[in-house]
Order: sequence, then structure tokens, then C-alpha cells
Amino acid sequence: MAISGAAIKDIGRKVNIVSRFPDAPRRRLADALLLPGFVNAHQHGRGLSQIQLGYPDDALEPWIARRRGRGSPDSYTLTRLAAEEMLANGVTSTLHANYSYSTGDYEAELRGTIRAYEDAGLRATVCIGYADRGGLVYPPEDEREFRKKLSQEAQQLLALARPAYLPLAQTLNLMARLAAEYSGHPTITLAYGPAGPQWVSDEAWRALAKDAARRGVGLHFHLLESPAQSRCARMLYPEGVLSRLEALGVFKTSTSAAHFVRATLKDVADAVRLGLVVVANPGSNMRLGNGAPAIADWHRGGLPVAVGTDNCALQDEEDYLSELRLAGLLARFDGAGPPKSATRMLDMGTSMGARAIFNPQVGQLEVGMKADLVAIELSRLSGSYLDADTDLLEAVMARGRGADVLMTVVDGMVRYQRGADERRREAAITAAASAKSARSVGDAARRASEEIAEALRKHCRRGEV
Repeated sequence: MAISGAAIKDIGRKVNIVSRFPDAPRRRLADALLLPGFVNAHQHGRGLSQIQLGYPDDALEPWIARRRGRGSPDSYTLTRLAAEEMLANGVTSTLHANYSYSTGDYEAELRGTIRAYEDAGLRATVCIGYADRGGLVYPPEDEREFRKKLSQEAQQLLALARPAYLPLAQTLNLMARLAAEYSGHPTITLAYGPAGPQWVSDEAWRALAKDAARRGVGLHFHLLESPAQSRCARMLYPEGVLSRLEALGVFKTSTSAAHFVRATLKDVADAVRLGLVVVANPGSNMRLGNGAPAIADWHRGGLPVAVGTDNCALQDEEDYLSELRLAGLLARFDGAGPPKSATRMLDMGTSMGARAIFNPQVGQLEVGMKADLVAIELSRLSGSYLDADTDLLEAVMARGRGADVLMTVVDGMVRYQRGADERRREAAITAAASAKSARSVGDAARRASEEIAEALRKHCRRGEV
């Protein structure tokens, strides 16, 4: 492969490439397979996992509530560590979904996040987040009634909470300013990240969708992740949640949505009709009690599916190949015929991911595409013996893991090389220090967050069958 600047210039047999570019510097990779760089199509820049941060797996809503019992780490340091870990695992592009540490200064948090991806050299679609309801209990539930049942200590903790995001007008203004600043940036793309239907009002959906269509930027959101969100959607959107979003103009621009675990057959049909790309997060969905995504059914119905780690992968690390393998197993059709799982898995992790992050220039190794690629060393996954008839891609998809990544290239530049991981070590040290300093919020706050989490658990279980 010949790379010129940030693009793939030529691909072919070694003798032909060398003869066409005799004076070009060369990098030889022994016993390695070059693949398109992986696309982690949904994550939040959490370089330390929830286990490391002290709030282990739980149902989604209580798990979110427990974060109230922790302080706010620095967005730059955690995102920088997440980016370095992704690069070390062969990820060259990612989508940073809406996320806030609720410092009260969302713009500063977001700018720190963007700077972290820039400094790491990871290609990122960064979503400007938004939410204006449902921060405690989902509508149409009465939040005031829920709060009345809590202790004074818990109510006081809720009263101290700072806004996670900006008001609608300021969100639109932030997009305008960042779009001007990052216009033409080689690795940073912007999108809107409305949190999800239960967290965003119809008025806000309409305004964000209109501005996204005008600017030609994508919309990425959470969709039907938990049982409680599914019940909320049935109450708020009897016509179907995607039908409502269609009426609000959401699908006049490119869209992708994460999770979709609780989708009905109608939801799947609507998603296919509207051109929605769904990002599966299988490890996260199972760890947080929402169930395994029905990827085989989605594929059978013609739904395009990408894969993201959600910073909550099954192995509790950013090993993208392992998470992709889990998605590939869930994508296998029942019944006749070979599954062709390796090709499908690679597509979910590359070209479908490119669609999900709104970047058509990545996800494939073709002349003219961005030079984003990963070199997978074959010696460990081949082991003591690999049959000569075994397809190398099948072997990588069946046995490969992040430890087999030899080199990661983004925009024509080597951003990770095995054995030269000083940047990862430095990022880990600063992220750990930031998380440790943010931990000390007091026993009262931790007790209050536990109370709120348990109250939400009981609240969300109502109506379950």
C-alpha cells in the first residue's frame, strides 16, 4: 500500500507498488494483515470504566443515579486515556456521544474532550449534547411526586445538581461557533447528540433537526435502551417513537442511534424505512440488564448495524475486536447456509461504522480513502498451527484481540506502535489522578445517591411483567 499525505495512493502487489514509488520511505510489517481501521461508533470518552470508578454494573437508571455520588473528573484526562486505549486496540475513528460530568460548564467539558481527541490523533465525530427533561424520572411521570418520597438528604443532593447541558438557544450557538472553528479540520467532525427521546422535548428535537439539516451535520442519539425507556416511549409516542421523530424532521439529515435493544418489529421496519443506522453495544446492553441486541433479526430485516463499546464492553476494556466478535455471534442467522460471519463482522466494525459516525471517507481500504488502517500481527492468533485453507480474515475475527494490534495509522500518521506506548502510560496516570481527586464528595452524598438509585429501581420496576 502506498500512502500520500492523509490518503491511500495505491494498493497492489509489493513488486508493483515499489516500482511505481521507488523513492518512497518504506515500513515493512512481517506476518501481519492490514485491515481498515476499526470504527467505535458509540462511546462517551470514559477512559476509566464504571468498575474502576466505583459504581459497578446495575440496571441502567439506578446505575446513572449512582454517579451523583461521585465528583466530576476532568473531561480531557479521561477522554485522552479513552482515545489512547482505542488506538492501541486498532480503532482509528470513533463517535463521542453526548456526555456531561455536570460541572455546570458544559462548553469547557466539551472543548476538553475535543482537545483530547486532537492530541491523541484519533479521528472523532464529537456530538454536542442536549437534554431538557427526564433527568431523574422519565416523562410523563411526575418528578415532584418522586422527590417527595425521598429523604431530606437525598432531596438536598438533587437540589445541588448543576445543569448537565446548555439551554437550547445556547446549544445552537455553541454549534455555530464550534462549526466555524473546526471547519476543514482533518480529524474532528461535529454532530448533534440529543440524548434520546425520553430526555428531549419535541420542541428541541424540531430545532436541533432543523439546524442539523441546514448545516449538513448528523444526529446521533440513544434509542430504546432499557425496559423503562420502552414503557416511556409507548406512553409518549403511541404512533411509534420513530414516526414521531420523523414528523419532527429528524430524518431530514443523516442519523444514527445506539442500543435499540427494546425495539419492536414496527420500530425495526420504521428504522429501515427512514435510513437509520443502528449502533449495537452488546456488552453494555447485557451488563446493564437490558438484554442482548437482536442483531440477526436486524440484519434479516435489512437494518444497517455498526458496533460501539459504550466504554462498557463485555471484557471491561476497549478491546474492540472482542466486542466485535460478540456482535458477530449475535448476528449469526439461525438456519440454513454458512454465516459468513467474518465479512459481516468486519463490515459492522468498519464501513457500517463509517455511516454511523457520518464520515464516508473512512471504513475501507481503497484508493482515495483516508489512510486509516490497522496492522494485525498473525503469530499469536495463528498459534502452533493454522490450516492453510483457513481464511486469514476468519482467523482474525475468530481469534484476534487488541493485544494483536501491531500498528494503528490515522490520517496517514502512525498513532500507535506496539512497544512505544509511553503516551498510554502518561494518560493513565493523569486520568487516575483526576478520578481520585473527584471521588471525595462525602459520605452523605454517597448515601443519598444510593437512596436515589434504590428508589429509581423500585420506580422503574412498576408495570413490569
